[in-house]
Amino acid sequence: MNCIFCNKNSDNSRSIEHIIPQSLGNTKNILDKGIVCDSCNNYFSTKIEKDVLDLPYFRSLRNRNNILTKKKKIPNEIGFFGDLNNGKVEIIGSKGKNLEIVIEKKEIFNKILNGEFTSFKIPIYNKPPTKHPLLSILLGKIAIEALAQKVKNIENWNYEFITNEGLKNIINYVRFGKGKYWEYNVRKVYEETDMFTNFSKEEKPYQILNEYDFIYIEEKYLIFVCIILGMEYSIFLNDPNINIYKDWLKENNYKNPLETDKDKKLP
Repeated sequence: MNCIFCNKNSDNSRSIEHIIPQSLGNTKNILDKGIVCDSCNNYFSTKIEKDVLDLPYFRSLRNRNNILTKKKKIPNEIGFFGDLNNGKVEIIGSKGKNLEIVIEKKEIFNKILNGEFTSFKIPIYNKPPTKHPLLSILLGKIAIEALAQKVKNIENWNYEFITNEGLKNIINYVRFGKGKYWEYNVRKVYEETDMFTNFSKEEKPYQILNEYDFIYIEEKYLIFVCIILGMEYSIFLNDPNINIYKDWLKENNYKNPLETDKDKKLP
């Protein structure tokens, strides 16, 4: 087998690749060993995913939804006394009701004791960045891996995949930083706290942490759509421009393309 990103032989690779990062709640959608080689797996983990997950929106999202890191911890959050620049502190992630705050600067601690800081704030980030190079790369990486997951049981899929001319540009962009910036679209399709029911698979209401699929527009444009806790991300596999999907949304009254009759949202 050859790695779907670098095309090098990956028969001896040991990495199990999570399509959506494990630290965003994905424990089920993974790729078999060798589909992504150890080198590419490590590159995405240390150079892309780590920095994206540390963005204010994703750090806040993971903290307030108690999504565990790979080390089984809730990520810390940032709060502040007074103003954001001079009173910034770290909040220890916890499922309990009490906040554990780390105050490293002596001047902040003294101002609290002296009564100069009388309020404490935790900013809520409701939307991820709409134009961010690393998030663009991460979404492209997720899309490519989701496509590999979809076709991996087809005979000779690996050869067809790594020689596919239509995927070369996005793979070169995602893995090697070549080519134009790849646009993506972000919009909220439901609230992250919304609960759903589907008694065919769950007896109790549940959150949808993540879901994804592909849609074809005019039977030739392949769009990857991913929803993570109510926020939809979409990216075009064939071209850096996402306007085709934006036009499709407008023509279809901005419907959620992944919505089905099976998962019923509770009122």
